[in-house]
Amino acid sequence: MEIPQISPARAKKHLALTRNRYSGADLSTTITPECGPHDVVVAPRFVGLCGTDIQVYRRGQDAVANILGHEGVGIVVAVGESVSSWKQGDAVVFNPVNPVNPDEILGLSYDGLLQSRVLIQDAESVPWLIHRISHRMLKPIGTMIVPVATAIYSARLASTVRDSLGVRRAVVVGDGPVALINSIVFRLSGYRSVLMIHGSSPRYRWAVDHGYFETSDVISRTSSVADTVVGNLGGIGPEAVVVCTSAEAVEQSALDALAYLKPGGLINFVSASNPSVISLPGGDVNLSELQRRNNSGVPNAGAFQEFVLSTGKSVKMSGQRGISLTDLQASIELLSGNPQPFKSLITDVVEIDKAVPFIESCVDWALGRRSGSRPMKAVIELNKDVF
Repeated sequence: MEIPQISPARAKKHLALTRNRYSGADLSTTITPECGPHDVVVAPRFVGLCGTDIQVYRRGQDAVANILGHEGVGIVVAVGESVSSWKQGDAVVFNPVNPVNPDEILGLSYDGLLQSRVLIQDAESVPWLIHRISHRMLKPIGTMIVPVATAIYSARLASTVRDSLGVRRAVVVGDGPVALINSIVFRLSGYRSVLMIHGSSPRYRWAVDHGYFETSDVISRTSSVADTVVGNLGGIGPEAVVVCTSAEAVEQSALDALAYLKPGGLINFVSASNPSVISLPGGDVNLSELQRRNNSGVPNAGAFQEFVLSTGKSVKMSGQRGISLTDLQASIELLSGNPQPFKSLITDVVEIDKAVPFIESCVDWALGRRSGSRPMKAVIELNKDVF
């Protein structure tokens, strides 16, 4: 399937945040695409600035795209005469991963949403890319649809591993918005205990101060992690571990998890790893390949890899890339019915013309070069004067 392209130069221009050769973005003008007879043009309204974007900006993860942004909602502003499934004024959410080819990712393998106009060429041949939503979701919280859907699938993968007494215990590794979203969804899914393991960033304090975790449920990766986790859970390891860290921290997070995870438990890798192959006692694991096996929520029951340590302890591993339409719809329903815990994660909404210094500050925070309050979930607002 041909990757949707941003049209080459023609006439009008629009604003875009383009990657620069340093560690950040530039506010640029780019050619506004013309809508052909089979095309659709969308004006993004709110686009989430996620951890993956920051990793790309700071050169911690590779991307082909010059314009990032893969979590967003927008409005259809032009429809080709041969397109019957969309009309001007439709509100849409973007689903970034091609279910047929999981290496085709909006805002990573081709230009994304951090621009005022996005052309979807031959729109009806890529029905996975945009989905109709209520105009009530054309708000910053609409950028949560995709990450919440990812967490819903993560919880479903973890539900394959249950304590014999029905008690569920989980650990999220990471202190950013993806980790907190997973913690919310896991609790809503019936997990009695959810712990957080954080790194050197002080951002975990935000999670405690805002009521997402008790202080006793937050563990530093620099401590004796395994003993602390098992001790906090009453002497029994968790059934599930969800890794939501930076790409560089994935391998160490997996090594830690192997020590405290309950035999037969699950490590689910939400984060990509850099490099993609991690070395663990008992063998290497190609996380990129593992994540492709659960592409866009298929298979529904999950594909798992058994991993046996030299001690004989056996655990399961899984990963995920993309989301299914079912999980996307479940996310929309959850955010519509219970928005507050997710809405409260959004600490900053920044207009596109003010985004460059903000992105630079986010990169500095990620690199440990800035003190003070670090944003939790940031959203870039576009087309404010148009809609």
